[in-house]
Amino acid sequence: MSSSKSLIVNCGASHVSASYYSTNNGSLTLDDFQAVDLEYDFSIEDDWLHATVQAVKSLTSSGYKGKATLIAPGYQLLTKSIKVPHVEKAKQQQIIAFEAQQNIPYPLSEVVWDNQVIADDGVETEVLLIAIKSEVINRFCQTMGREGLVTESVQASSILDYNAYRANYGDDSEDTLLINIGARASNLLFVNESGFFVRNIALGGNSLTQNLADNLGKPFQEAEQIKTAFFGGQTSYEPDHPSVQILQNNAQAFQKRLSQEITRSIVNYRRQKGTKAPVRILLAGRGSLLPGLSEYLSETQKVNVDYFNCFEKVAIGSGVDTALLESHRFNLSEAVGEASRNVLTDPVSINLLPQSLASEMAFEKKKPFLVVAAAALALATVPPILAYSQTSGAVQKDAKELQARVPGLQSLHGEIVANTGKAEAIRKDIASLETLVNSRSNWIIFFSDLQEQLQDVQDVWLEDLNLNRSSGNRLELSGRMLIKDFDPDNPTKSAQSAASRVNSLLERFQGSDFINSVADIKFDNTVPRILQFKFTLVTNPEKPL
Repeated sequence: MSSSKSLIVNCGASHVSASYYSTNNGSLTLDDFQAVDLEYDFSIEDDWLHATVQAVKSLTSSGYKGKATLIAPGYQLLTKSIKVPHVEKAKQQQIIAFEAQQNIPYPLSEVVWDNQVIADDGVETEVLLIAIKSEVINRFCQTMGREGLVTESVQASSILDYNAYRANYGDDSEDTLLINIGARASNLLFVNESGFFVRNIALGGNSLTQNLADNLGKPFQEAEQIKTAFFGGQTSYEPDHPSVQILQNNAQAFQKRLSQEITRSIVNYRRQKGTKAPVRILLAGRGSLLPGLSEYLSETQKVNVDYFNCFEKVAIGSGVDTALLESHRFNLSEAVGEASRNVLTDPVSINLLPQSLASEMAFEKKKPFLVVAAAALALATVPPILAYSQTSGAVQKDAKELQARVPGLQSLHGEIVANTGKAEAIRKDIASLETLVNSRSNWIIFFSDLQEQLQDVQDVWLEDLNLNRSSGNRLELSGRMLIKDFDPDNPTKSAQSAASRVNSLLERFQGSDFINSVADIKFDNTVPRILQFKFTLVTNPEKPL
């Protein structure tokens, strides 16, 4: 069965593309495609949105408008991988939200963020957090709306290559590193049988352009034109021309730096995942077309290097300009990845659509039903009006019938009042149960935070924890600290040093959202090399434990 076409607009750092995709019996087809290169000084980041708007205007005037999925460029995104305990989904989202507060370097009120589970071994769940500044994404969506695009979702480009890889190489079990080299940044996607791993590095085609501008003494835009023309084979110099050596030297320096970043990323990937290195590299993005890059990476990384074919299993519609498609093929893997969500089982997705816009979209979908309901309500008044216009005799008859029903209705009213009281009592019971459920989730987060603080301080452990609800939800704890640098000639000084470390630990505890204050601190240094301590944590009633 064929589905309606979906419009995907990929807003990259150097180009904007608009594509229509459709699905038929699990197969994906590219029905229409257009792309516009952005014209602005790539070294001035603030000019990107204006240039993108001009490109979108060109696309919407060609008919690419209406409901659309937008793809946000990787360099605008903050990406962070975290691990949380394996718990049921409802509690997991609470823990992820807590971890997001700790790992996103902005208040959550200032960003739009989402998460995607990327691996789960039954003990720990690895989660990818991606965020974007609210100011940036709101301005972006509002601007696109004025140009005729109704934003249904904003997908993070960082993970879409994983969908494209699964759709085209799904039967391939080789551990693979897919590198998408963009204008401002490069996205490194590690794929294995258990999931994937993402790292975004601030190294792209603009880095080479900036070095050329510095060495050639040219403005950035002119250096970009020289780079594109020379490495694209559109112009040539005599072998002894001084610019040739500068171009080649800077290209080699870029290749070397990229290879070093790849090596660093592979080491980091293996350390975090505890797995083997990729056995092949696939290249995507316009920056990957730099002559000699694939050969250089194959030599330095000691693996096979090839180009990623994101259309291996995607049909091309008859209306697509094949020449235009070929010239932009390496820029389309993210759009293919987004379209592949319609044909994959359990695709990955990070939706950064602001909540305010999501609410507007939900309301727009309800509008037709609200109109019908309003019409039905208006029509419902017609029968009473007609009835009222009948003879006075009929009206009097109706009045008598209603009067006869009053005693029965009064009896029902009494029952309703009684049931209202029962319902209020049940509501209070439900509220108590909700508090208990929230408390269980809070304990998980609190213990996780407690364990982290103990690991940071080291040589300290807790022996007893008692929750005294009768005294206002106070946590009474006791523990011990090992005094490694114990001085038998001056045990008091050693104990004081250990007490200082314990006080530092208690200050950390007091910084928890679940704790208001620390009280009743007591120390006991009667045991050599061990400092015993007791204290009470006064809990936060707004975060019940």
